[in-house]
Amino acid sequence: MPVRTLPLRRAPLDGESLDSWIEVMSTQLRVPMGELLVALGLRREGESPTNWAPWMTRLTPHQAEHVAVATGIPPDFLHTMTLQHFDQRALELDRARRQVNGSFMWARGGGSGSRFCPDCLRENGGRWPLTWRLGWSFVCPTHRRLLADFCPKCTSRHRKRPHPSHLIPSPGHCDHVSRSTEQAPRTRCLHPLAETETMRFDAGHPALLAQQTLLDLITTGVGAFGVYARAPQPAMAVLADMRGIARRVLIHMPASRMKRLVPEELVEAHFRAREHNSALTSSQRRAPLDPGRAAPAYAETTAAGAVAAWSILGQDDCRRAAPRMKELLDAIVDRGYWTSPTVTRNWGRHNSPLLEAVHLKTIAPTLWPNAALRYRTALPTPSLPTATAGELTARARKIPGIIWPLWAVRLNPVPQVREHLTAALAASLLLVNSRFELPDAVKKLGNLISQPNLTHVLQALRDDAHYEGIQLALLQLASYLDSHDVPIDYARRRRLDYATLLPESEWIALCRRTLTEPGAGTRHQVARCYLFEKISGLPHTRIPAPPRDSPSFRNSRVRFPCVLTPEASAELDQIGRAFLNRNRLVNEPLTWQPPAELLEGLALPRADPGAIDLDDLHRCVHAGHSSMHIADELGTDLRTLRYVLDQHPAPATKPTVHGTSRGLKGLHAARQMISKAQMERFYVQQSMPFLAIERETGINRKALAALADEYGIERRTHQPRGSLDREWLHEQYVVRRRTLEDIGRETGMSGSAVGARAREYGIERQNNRQPRCPRHDFTSAPEVIQPTLGRSYAIRRLRLFIQVVRYPTLSEACQTHGIHPSTLTMQLKRLETDLGGPLLIRASRGRQLTLTRLGRDVVEAVEVWAQTLAEHPRETLARSQWRPPRPGRRRKSQHPVEAPGLDRFPTLLHPAVRTFAGRRRLHRFLQAANYPSLAAYCRDSGMSPSALTPQIQHLERDFQGQLLIRGQHGHRMRLTDFGERVLAVAQPYADQLATGE
Repeated sequence: MPVRTLPLRRAPLDGESLDSWIEVMSTQLRVPMGELLVALGLRREGESPTNWAPWMTRLTPHQAEHVAVATGIPPDFLHTMTLQHFDQRALELDRARRQVNGSFMWARGGGSGSRFCPDCLRENGGRWPLTWRLGWSFVCPTHRRLLADFCPKCTSRHRKRPHPSHLIPSPGHCDHVSRSTEQAPRTRCLHPLAETETMRFDAGHPALLAQQTLLDLITTGVGAFGVYARAPQPAMAVLADMRGIARRVLIHMPASRMKRLVPEELVEAHFRAREHNSALTSSQRRAPLDPGRAAPAYAETTAAGAVAAWSILGQDDCRRAAPRMKELLDAIVDRGYWTSPTVTRNWGRHNSPLLEAVHLKTIAPTLWPNAALRYRTALPTPSLPTATAGELTARARKIPGIIWPLWAVRLNPVPQVREHLTAALAASLLLVNSRFELPDAVKKLGNLISQPNLTHVLQALRDDAHYEGIQLALLQLASYLDSHDVPIDYARRRRLDYATLLPESEWIALCRRTLTEPGAGTRHQVARCYLFEKISGLPHTRIPAPPRDSPSFRNSRVRFPCVLTPEASAELDQIGRAFLNRNRLVNEPLTWQPPAELLEGLALPRADPGAIDLDDLHRCVHAGHSSMHIADELGTDLRTLRYVLDQHPAPATKPTVHGTSRGLKGLHAARQMISKAQMERFYVQQSMPFLAIERETGINRKALAALADEYGIERRTHQPRGSLDREWLHEQYVVRRRTLEDIGRETGMSGSAVGARAREYGIERQNNRQPRCPRHDFTSAPEVIQPTLGRSYAIRRLRLFIQVVRYPTLSEACQTHGIHPSTLTMQLKRLETDLGGPLLIRASRGRQLTLTRLGRDVVEAVEVWAQTLAEHPRETLARSQWRPPRPGRRRKSQHPVEAPGLDRFPTLLHPAVRTFAGRRRLHRFLQAANYPSLAAYCRDSGMSPSALTPQIQHLERDFQGQLLIRGQHGHRMRLTDFGERVLAVAQPYADQLATGE
């Protein structure tokens, strides 16, 4: 049948649906709807009407040509008036069957009806926009009101079926036809839809903003709002994300929690609609009881779900979206469901990666550290792991067993992890963007760390305040390794045989060339471990024949960077380079590490080592300060200090006379100070002994002897000058108890030579060491205690004996004074040996401790003489008793400054308050007595325990008694009886002691 042009034509409105435009023309031409469809070629003549009009979904090319000829509207424009226009943007269309997939994207097909805006129908004469048929349309942005779903009179849904073919349409009115019954025939509702009442919104309402965002999304086909701004996604993926969130909001969130995402009036409208729907019978029910699976039947429900999804996905980034997403996840958990990192895969088929990113960012605080690295939650957009097994194997070949030194320094948390940090950080790189579990990552790098230790380190990293910066550093490093070639194959280096690396002979030769102290064997092991770690990327414990982990070895490792010089470091690098050449690794560099620029701009636990002043660092090293002291002075930590010294060793200092006085280092300095010719002149031609050469040059005689052996000078048997008579030596050494050094100074011999002569004469070696404290004039002491007063610590033993005899048993005395029983027994035996007999009879069952006759005499003598000793002024050492300090060693003054105002303090405190330093020590004791332990006081005061302990000990020496018993094994520190007395007497003078008055 040929197509004729219509006598009257009317242009469609922008965005108008095809069926609305045809109804308007049917009304204008005053012809039934069925006749006009036949004239337009949309229905064959004589074809009975159906409940489904496929041309509303999609026009065939033949139909589009017919309508175009009849109306003069181009076919392309006609296609935009059907649901085909939104295919793959807001719905999924089966083009062959011309049907819409109603369970996908909240799509509504041609038979699902259409919502409407009453104000729009009033203004445009009953014209229906095509967007009203979409499941995502719920608000009219022009009139700021909710779209209506049903006729308020007959409660029917509009445009669910084609207009009746035998009737002329009435635009703007309800076209629903009731079913005929025996009592009443079929009638049309014809209620004016413009009179329908719906909820209205103020400008800027979230429902209006969400609707406008959805319309822009469907129009452009690309989502570039909110979390999608940096990575725009197709409209279908964005709508799938919104549907997944909206469905779970509608299912799981109660009203109280939903109001945190959706305005309160919209939430109440949604729950009223849901209650209304639930009250209907199954045949009358307009929506399924499972909301969100298909397009909601109520605009209120659609608005609530869409606004909730928009409030989450409309945030600027995933970090800001996470708190709102957490409200949804908490509601899901409250319902008894589990939210795993991959749960969003079940939220829809076409979800975008941004939905996963928001979900992962939300659960990031609850993830274990290994899972956080796996999903890269520190990135702006986390994602599920994508690395393949081959890519991870390639990455493992680029990673050393212990992470590069700079990265270990910068990522060391506070408080620092002393053990396993480097191996744990290296294994963590294999967890990034991978499905590896902890044992898999550890195995790939040679099982250098156990799984519990790796877990412990990762938890320590998570507890650090800069945890996010640590994660970003590891993520950026792993990404760099995946995208760049590394010049070292660490997997091959881990397989090399390092048994021949740096033998001891090579180390000795290196030290001679660089004037470095070789140490006594431990330093060679440290240097070998140092070079092994540098080459292999493995911990020093994996070196063949590893050294014993002793305190001396650990201390030497800590100190090694301080003794390493630039020359020695360069020599070690040459030895390492030669080792690689022997193993056919000529093309690989000795060491390599990723660029430091990867760490720029990250908030990390430790500062950049480059900020340390090298001049100050080298000055502290040359001053001989300990590593801890240097780290404290420079405001850094030991790991950073060792790294900087490794990169920039302190230059060797010029040898001096004082620098050669002790140790093997004097040998290397002596090489520069005495040549072979000079040594031959002193030792061979002038026949000077080493002791005389030491006095002449200031170089230690042991270093001189070793230097003579190195120069190949034959050493002669030493014959000491002068002779010693046996009787005279016995008189001076045994009877007068003079030291070997004192006798040697008088005879012009060394102390060792005098000792050798004493051994030749059969004189037993004695401990004639003089006490370091000033001696008193003991000539006035009673005769019974005279034999012990010349001994070291004699006064302390006598005072201890007087205190002990007051108790019934030695055990009770030990417990009161905090003395170990073995210490007390040893002191009493020494006193009994000096006095020539037993002093007391130990307590036994049924009998207390009793004194012997000698013991009673000693007690009486000490009590009589004690007052004289207390009143006797302290004397300084006689000139003959003074021993000169060793060269190069600072010696504290033997003359402390006497403090004035001694008479203002009680007599008990006089031994401690004679000097200003003593008053400070006593004041510190008063403060520490209030704490459960000395360590607790040190933490609060910022004082080092190594500084406090000697001060307390010095104070106890001043008082000649023990003040406190240290806390140990879970027991608090407590004061002795004597300490309680001192505390009670000194407490009123605390202010004077604090000011030093």
